Amino acid sequence: MKRNFSLLILTAYSLFAFSINAQVPTARFVKVQRVIDGDTFVLTTGERVRLLGIDTPELDSKIIQEKNLAIKATELTKSYVESKTIKLTFDGKTKDIFGRTLAYVWLRNKEGKDSLFIQAELLKAGFARILMYPKDKMYYHLFYNLRNTARKNKLGIWSK
Repeated sequence: MKRNFSLLILTAYSLFAFSINAQVPTARFVKVQRVIDGDTFVLTTGERVRLLGIDTPELDSKIIQEKNLAIKATELTKSYVESKTIKLTFDGKTKDIFGRTLAYVWLRNKEGKDSLFIQAELLKAGFARILMYPKDKMYYHLFYNLRNTARKNKLGIWSK
């Protein structure tokens, strides 16, 4: 009886662990086909990816300064990811209301190590704002520190 109970517990734990792991995607390596704007791009599979935790100025803005910042943010994102293989990692919800994949985006170096965190680079340059980013998220403190430094140095969107 004790042996059967232990087997039952082990089986239940394994099913529970599997169901949790099935809901949380692991890192994915993907190739970027084209950049749409500073915070959105399309993979070679056609899947759209939205940079998790940040928002860049909109290209269709009627305000000239905002549009110019959007162009610069888009160019920066293009220079980092377009036509490159990148790593996507996840933190909680993986899709937005438009069906785009929400992910942290990492550029890899020649040794296959994470070398550039795209969200951090956009925040550091002042080309992004933090977008609805609660304290329980992985990079909360990093994002706020980078944003505050860009704001203090009057970079990008903070240059007004």
